Amino acid sequence: MRYLHGDAQHIGSRRHQQDSFGFSDPLGEAFQAHGGLLAVVCDGMGGMEHGDIASQTAMRTVLEAYGRKTPQESIPQALERSVYQANEQVYAIAQSLGVAGSAGTTLVAAVLHGTSLYYISVGDSALFHLSKGRLRMVNRPHVYANLLAQAVADGTLSREAAANHPEREALTSFIGVQALKEVDRNTEACLVRDGETILLATDGMFKTLDLAEMLACLAGDPRSWPNALVKSTLDKHAEMQDNVTVVSVTLQSTPATIFDSAFERHQTIGSRRGFWRRWRT
Repeated sequence: MRYLHGDAQHIGSRRHQQDSFGFSDPLGEAFQAHGGLLAVVCDGMGGMEHGDIASQTAMRTVLEAYGRKTPQESIPQALERSVYQANEQVYAIAQSLGVAGSAGTTLVAAVLHGTSLYYISVGDSALFHLSKGRLRMVNRPHVYANLLAQAVADGTLSREAAANHPEREALTSFIGVQALKEVDRNTEACLVRDGETILLATDGMFKTLDLAEMLACLAGDPRSWPNALVKSTLDKHAEMQDNVTVVSVTLQSTPATIFDSAFERHQTIGSRRGFWRRWRT
């Protein structure tokens, strides 16, 4: 089983790139046998200090911590352990900078192990699954809109008031708090069939493009889809366009004839400003 991956990133119209992403070793066959392939995307919180440091720290910590997984540890257990270690590390760095509780990042991580998909997320970065021409968001974002929806269901708030609430998009959970309590993850595998793709993205993309616009970008070589999605996002010329990052992983049972040279690197970690195809290791 092969995992074909692609990625793209742009700073948007922001002054700083606060998104980070990375993949585990794509050629470590012994590790893949029990750990699969891990992809991580983090979005440093622009309204807080040191969002770039927070996202880079979280991404690297998850990759390194997950890399210590043993065959005896399940994938969900390893993902949970890695995310909690990332939270501790980001909080510790924030303490050292004198901004404890004021430096944070979102995080979404996904592992493909054969045809099984496991994920974990904190904040509002997204995991999408493309299957049979349909694109759906797999994880649940941690935003105040969830609490508003519950208030509507309880009859204590009107739908109109919930829809127009100024804090609808405010995060209710993020990496970099003293005690991480709200985490979304699965413990039973989701099925990903041969030829299907998962996409991990920061909100700079999916809050600019709707699902139909996203689907329109998903044609041809799936490794090119992140570039197409980022380009489509930028073509909208949104005012104050946020940083945008998209990574993809496609399950393929038969060997491909052409691979990105980057796929053959030992480990790939990216945090990029604008478009470029080099990898930082």
